Amino acid sequence: MALSKDISLNELVEGTYRLYEKGERMTHLGICPMSEELIKAPIELAMQYGFPLLFVASRNQVSEDKGGGYVMGLDQESFLGKIESMEEFCRVTLGLKRPYLRFVSVDHCGPWYKEREKSLAKEEAIESVKRTLTACISAGYAGIHVDCSFEPPPHVRIDEEEVIRLTADLVEFAEEERVRLGKPSLSYEIGTEESAGAGVSAARFRESIDKMLAEFRRRRLPDLAFVVGKTGAKVKMLENVGGFDYTAASSLPRVAKEYRMGFKEHNADYLSTPILSLHPVYGITCANVGPDFAAAQTGALLELADLEEKSLGKGSSNLYNIMSNAVLQKAPFKKWLREAEKWSADELRSMPAELRAVTLTAGHYVYYDGKVREAILRLYSNLKKHAIVNEPEGYVVSAVKKAIMRYVDAFNLRGSTAKILKILG
Repeated sequence: MALSKDISLNELVEGTYRLYEKGERMTHLGICPMSEELIKAPIELAMQYGFPLLFVASRNQVSEDKGGGYVMGLDQESFLGKIESMEEFCRVTLGLKRPYLRFVSVDHCGPWYKEREKSLAKEEAIESVKRTLTACISAGYAGIHVDCSFEPPPHVRIDEEEVIRLTADLVEFAEEERVRLGKPSLSYEIGTEESAGAGVSAARFRESIDKMLAEFRRRRLPDLAFVVGKTGAKVKMLENVGGFDYTAASSLPRVAKEYRMGFKEHNADYLSTPILSLHPVYGITCANVGPDFAAAQTGALLELADLEEKSLGKGSSNLYNIMSNAVLQKAPFKKWLREAEKWSADELRSMPAELRAVTLTAGHYVYYDGKVREAILRLYSNLKKHAIVNEPEGYVVSAVKKAIMRYVDAFNLRGSTAKILKILG
């Protein structure tokens, strides 16, 4: 069973480009691990269908802070441990015989990303990022997305040159920590602009890359695995509202390939299957997805809750009411609202249709809230006890798998692990 330590993300990109040049096109899928199911399901699918598994965990999802991230309270070390234990279980139950590649990266590792750090002073925000970098490197992550594109608080001013300098500073720090901790080489992903929103011209993209690489070469920093570019994708609520930019999506990957860096698209959630199928054609090396998969899980849970309530009435788990209330109280749901939908929690309580949509959008933030978790477990118990659904956990995992496989097939990923390992020799 090959693991991420056998090849790096830089080598994955190189193998992908070699296949491109032989007429084999694919786009890798970066999966945000927003729940235990979104760790288990991708592992099983990657083993079953033979595609490289790229976990991209944000600083909110998995965290070194006290209490961990919102996904099961995991920190970086326990997250890797969870993955490894699930891999061993799946390897035995599936009888794995084909090669398997898995990479774990931190996504959006930059200042002012964490919800509770939006107002920090620059020095405090950077120190927080450094703590994350140390924790990720110590745990054994394969990749780091250094992202200094998030809007700082009003009292902080940062221009493009400062973004470049700060990005290089953080990569330099990560390399120093890697050496200090005795860890193998890391792969880096960078971008000079926010990853969501309208696409940029090829000329502007090339200019940004040249400026970043000049600073990296001056400091003798490692070659980059990925560069992030904007294709117009932008996620709000349960759809991609940005307007896919066909020109940017087809031209920017060609620019990245000139530098032998992979082109990374963020926010590919909810794009149509025909648009997803264009990704390998256009040469998009990798696309990150998360909210779409989490909505599939939440949707499956709420379908089961509706079925339970219809069958049991007052004896049901009351999952929807408990989850929707937790979303309004604890989840950062407002970040997902469209401009015309700046609803408050109080307004949503009297808007049943809109509240259902918001719960589907942001339910993943509260899966591990105590009351919500208790309601989910009660739901599963009731469904099995009353012979309504024999394997409700499997029903939810199947819904997640179905959502993932839409991307796997559109991205031409089945059997790609063996092809990449073969062409790399």
